[in-house]
Amino acid sequence: MSFIAEPVLTGSGGGGFMLLSRPGSAPRLLDGFARMPAGSFNAVADADFLAIPVDFGDTVQTFHIGRASVATPGLMSMLFSAQQRYGRIPMREVLAPAVHAARHGITLNALQASFIHLLKPILSSTEGCRELHSAEGRLLRAGEPFSNPDLGNLLELLCLEGIDEMYQGDVARGIAGACQPGGLLGMQDLAGARLVEREPLSLPALNGTLLSNPPPSSGGALMSFSLQLFEMLRGSRPESIPTLLTECLSEAARARSSDFDEQVHLTGFADAFLHAGRVCRHAEDLSRKLDETENNRSAEPANRHGSTTHISVLDKDGMAVSMTTSNGEGSGIVVPGTGIHLNNMLGEEDINPLGFHRMKAGETLSSMMAPSILVRKGRASLILGSGGSNRLRGAILQVLLRHAVLGEPIEQAVHAPRLHPEGDVLDAEPGALETADEASLIRLGWRVRQWSDTSIYFGGVHAISIAANGSVEAAGDPRRGGAVAWA
Repeated sequence: MSFIAEPVLTGSGGGGFMLLSRPGSAPRLLDGFARMPAGSFNAVADADFLAIPVDFGDTVQTFHIGRASVATPGLMSMLFSAQQRYGRIPMREVLAPAVHAARHGITLNALQASFIHLLKPILSSTEGCRELHSAEGRLLRAGEPFSNPDLGNLLELLCLEGIDEMYQGDVARGIAGACQPGGLLGMQDLAGARLVEREPLSLPALNGTLLSNPPPSSGGALMSFSLQLFEMLRGSRPESIPTLLTECLSEAARARSSDFDEQVHLTGFADAFLHAGRVCRHAEDLSRKLDETENNRSAEPANRHGSTTHISVLDKDGMAVSMTTSNGEGSGIVVPGTGIHLNNMLGEEDINPLGFHRMKAGETLSSMMAPSILVRKGRASLILGSGGSNRLRGAILQVLLRHAVLGEPIEQAVHAPRLHPEGDVLDAEPGALETADEASLIRLGWRVRQWSDTSIYFGGVHAISIAANGSVEAAGDPRRGGAVAWA
């Protein structure tokens, strides 16, 4: 359904991660993220790889689109495999509402329409994209219907023929054909796009165990690093929680040293990166910096949009699912007759930190996505995740701390104002900082930028809280049009 409701944030041609926790069973992380195709960029004549500037108002960011920006899409393989292995409702029944919405359309609200207009340079780059997102020769507006009947037909076809049709059959041939000439993706890449199951990153914390996305993705490891630092320092430092949290998030950026992205695919990387001795050394360094008020900060690539969407789910038997998915910004390539808008993951700088087209064939691209679950006494206590590129780990951590440490109800924790440190700039939503906090942070070398309103920039945490007595509360983040549904 998210392919229809949030067509600019996610899609059937993208990738994602699903974290599952079931009472009495080992948790699993399902990796359906985009992977590097086998084709060599240098060997492609007239590679279709276009730089497209997108104006976000306060900044202009460049993305790359075109056939050579398309990575192997793993999301649909993950979804069908998850349903086959863990689901209890027939896939045809699961997909029926999405098929209906794809054929008959949904009415765009202001936020959904704003995403479409934000990415106008990409969504207007090809005839297929224009037709999908336009009416009467212009991009769709709020109050107008968005539909994708070809995608509805595809979903129904896959229910009948199975997911192999998309990765080995005629649909796969259509996807591979749409990436030629000038692209890297071929039939061999699609045939090899099988779901990878991993052990989740597991961190003893917050009177329980925090499960999150393991390497080769970076978001879970960096968030866990910040959380360990915070727990180590909170009892021994005089700084307020906002000040200490800001510094812990910034220290994690410093810990993401030059060899982080080169080693994140290595076996045992998470154990080494999160080793208590390493974290202790960073805690000592951070304490000295706080005492000396040094300003020595590391910047990260500034993805101002973060085209991701998140869903948290809990069923009556205690199965918890935290899923984050993305289509990048979209490549502009729509596969004829399928409604599939292919991703542009090979054209996003923040998930290609070593440079474009430099990964080994078949490797999962690194991602900041960090679907997470806090487990206490063998059962999920908190299910959450966020969109927002390099802001999402800070958004998740702030909700975690407000709910699990300060005891705020989950809706209050999700709606509360947020901070995001990047380089030497600290962005703050209204009310995130007391006057004393701001003065302290300025003394520590931060340039505080106070926002006039809450913003999508600060992520979109959608969360479910389960109390020890079994009572359930949930909250969707209004920053990204979040909502809660009970069945």
